[in-house]
Amino acid sequence: YSISYFLFLYPFIRTNTESFLTKKALAKDSTVRNYLTELKYQDESVSHALSGLSEVDSKLFYNDISEFSFSDPRILAMRKFLKDYGSPMYPYADVFIYEADKYGLDWRLVAAISGVESAFGNIIPPNSNNAWGWRGGPGGAWSIWPSWGEGIATVTRGLAIGYGTHLTPFQIESTYCPPCGENPAHPWANGVQSYMNQLNSYLNNLDN
Repeated sequence: YSISYFLFLYPFIRTNTESFLTKKALAKDSTVRNYLTELKYQDESVSHALSGLSEVDSKLFYNDISEFSFSDPRILAMRKFLKDYGSPMYPYADVFIYEADKYGLDWRLVAAISGVESAFGNIIPPNSNNAWGWRGGPGGAWSIWPSWGEGIATVTRGLAIGYGTHLTPFQIESTYCPPCGENPAHPWANGVQSYMNQLNSYLNNLDN
């Protein structure tokens, strides 16, 4: 998808987004988790927060949901994680969880990929709402979405359908970023896995 974008920007992104807080989180959870975790929250009745979503997003994704709350701890963890990284997507934490559950995808994956590809939406093509280096426009142009909510939903669906719901970042890497898959250091996969591990730390330390 975004080979040249990733290769040139990733070292800069990685250097400038590792804060003291995330280093502390990694220190708390050094366990390597190479496999995408299966979701345990499939109940469509689980309510989701709309705090920070635009009216368009609300109508687009949640016409069928009548109550919203941060009852799911993954939403709290995702929101805090994205906010700590200064991500413009932090108000959409519930969308990440809702869409992942809908397709049976690991709840951490889409956000983690955005960290490697764009510093969680901070370095993107102007007005694209594309934090994933996703290409799908005419001639392979950057995909452009009218809102972060629609971008999250499209990428989640694309990953679930195109890659399946049980692949590891290392299995995805060779297709998502071919040069990275050929690199013995596997920078893309290791970066995605690192952010996924950090999200686990946030979830496990919500009371801290």
